[in-house]
Amino acid sequence: MDHDLSLSQAARMVGVPRKLLQQRIQAGELSTFEGHLRMSELLKLYPDTAPDNSGMLEKVKRIQAAAGRKQPGDLGRDPDHLAAQVQRLKIEVSMLNDQLLSYEQLSDEMAERLVALQESCDKKQSMILGTLIGWYMHQVKLREPHA
Repeated sequence: MDHDLSLSQAARMVGVPRKLLQQRIQAGELSTFEGHLRMSELLKLYPDTAPDNSGMLEKVKRIQAAAGRKQPGDLGRDPDHLAAQVQRLKIEVSMLNDQLLSYEQLSDEMAERLVALQESCDKKQSMILGTLIGWYMHQVKLREPHA
């Protein structure tokens, strides 16, 4: 199978300086495509190169195969990893529940303070605050979870 190699990869594979490959490209002895050399082109000038023995292509194949197996969001199948993820999520849910409770208490206190303020206002201010309290209570009701 013909592989594309970067100039650096090709130089390491055949054991020559990268600059030498660049000179051979400029001299027209090697052709490139989008900055990469095809393995077949490299083997024309360096037939003694044993790409299978270099280990580099095998390493690239292993990396590509591993990357192909992983799906976005894949947690893997390692039980320890999954247990750690579950524990982290339990802690996160607990913290969010505490935060939600805090906001619910703040909302209740706000409603109580608005009603107390309304009681100490004149008639016009009381009507304005009544409208605000009605709107606020409606908004709170809309945000309640549906059981």
